[in-house]
Amino acid sequence: MNNLNNEQKQSILNYKKAGIDIEVMGEDKVKITQSKLVNGYILNQKQLVNRAKEIFPEYKIVPVVFSLNVNQVNIEWIENRMKEFGIKRNDLIKQLAIDKSSLSLILSGKRDLSKPMRATFFFYFLTYELNRDFRKHLNSN
Repeated sequence: MNNLNNEQKQSILNYKKAGIDIEVMGEDKVKITQSKLVNGYILNQKQLVNRAKEIFPEYKIVPVVFSLNVNQVNIEWIENRMKEFGIKRNDLIKQLAIDKSSLSLILSGKRDLSKPMRATFFFYFLTYELNRDFRKHLNSN
């Protein structure tokens, strides 16, 4: 970051706060990575490139899109989110179209959570989190 002007340095710091890392890789190449979700907003490759081009218009841009790590989603994680949002098993059954016996097997640990099922739970609870935060924002105005 030594050869960067103050505006570029500030932009990089601001993007870092939004979960986007920007790394200058030599004289003419920049890597931009969405490393975490902030407010549930997922950027595609084109969006990442456009953001990097605003700071480095002449550079070759290497975008790295967000990659969900579903290893954090386990039974304890699901149960904690259910408690946090006041969600009952019947809510999950209806809203995720999971039959009662399958959900019971998952939550008892008798059935493994597949990666797609972990992702389903992640995005399901992300929706509740975003709705809660959005309602809080609306009510504060």
